[in-house]
Amino acid sequence: MTSTDERTAAGDALAERVTHLQNAMHKLGADVIRLQTQLADVAAARPEEETDPGEAPAPFIFNMSREAYKAELAALVRWVDGFLVPVYVGDTAAWCPAWWEHHEAVGRLHALRLAYTELADTASAGAAGPARWHAEHLDPLLSRLLAEEGPFSGCLGGAGHVERRRPTPRAAALQADQVRDER
Repeated sequence: MTSTDERTAAGDALAERVTHLQNAMHKLGADVIRLQTQLADVAAARPEEETDPGEAPAPFIFNMSREAYKAELAALVRWVDGFLVPVYVGDTAAWCPAWWEHHEAVGRLHALRLAYTELADTASAGAAGPARWHAEHLDPLLSRLLAEEGPFSGCLGGAGHVERRRPTPRAAALQADQVRDER
């Protein structure tokens, strides 16, 4: 085979390869159009997800079933530890590292999160919604949780979380006797 024959053969192979790639590209383009059409059909068939104005708000955490409570508490822990504490609490020594073990804190923080969900959406709460959340919900809540007599008061200092249990009737009586004796 001569050099001209080799170039012609190589040119034919290249032309064949280019033709093959063009066909593959056209097929891919047709697949994209088909998938876009299917996606548009699915989107048109799916009912719009509108929130019903009469729809009940999320239940309060203490009114949930055991399984729903666990799931909601996990979401609350993520929200508090991932957003609230880093942004608004910081490294305050008065914040209990095991805050979820304080029922009062769980209830108050869940209520705060519900209010945040409602008021942070300026489309539904208006432009003043976030300011209302800060003034009416966040500030009073942090004042209560971090107060000297708040739920974390036993957890102050470097000791971290201190579990508070209700005293048994006998322990309460002994405590009362001790207080009387000190007077």
